[in-house]
Amino acid sequence: MSHQQFLAESFDYDLWANLRWLKFLPHATPEEGEVFAHILMAQKMWAERVNGNSPTVFPVVDPTVENLRFLHQNWIDLIASHDAEEIIHYKRTTGEAKSLTFHQIARQVANHGTYHRGQMRGLCQIRNCTDFPETDFLHYYWSL
Repeated sequence: MSHQQFLAESFDYDLWANLRWLKFLPHATPEEGEVFAHILMAQKMWAERVNGNSPTVFPVVDPTVENLRFLHQNWIDLIASHDAEEIIHYKRTTGEAKSLTFHQIARQVANHGTYHRGQMRGLCQIRNCTDFPETDFLHYYWSL
């Protein structure tokens, strides 16, 4: 599997999982909703950085099916148009200059979503909620 195929599959899984959590949001606590919003914000911010912009404030992304699909397609397009080893120079919101390869950034974005969906699951379990979506990676494969 090529770098591009691996990254595209990672973002396909990410969209699948985010769509399931989006359906759960009406039952989520405000804290769980904030974690989901954080996932979307990070996807948008990193895409902006890859495109040569370094936002100084965290973008807000409304949690809608359309926005999730837009973010996904944006990342699929970025994967198709960037070499895995391309160095991306950007600034953090603090103004600190940094650089990573495109592959490192894309992996971070996909892993970041997985990490925080796990956090949302933990928050649900703390409040004894058991009807949260199951988005473990194997469930993605089983759904194909």
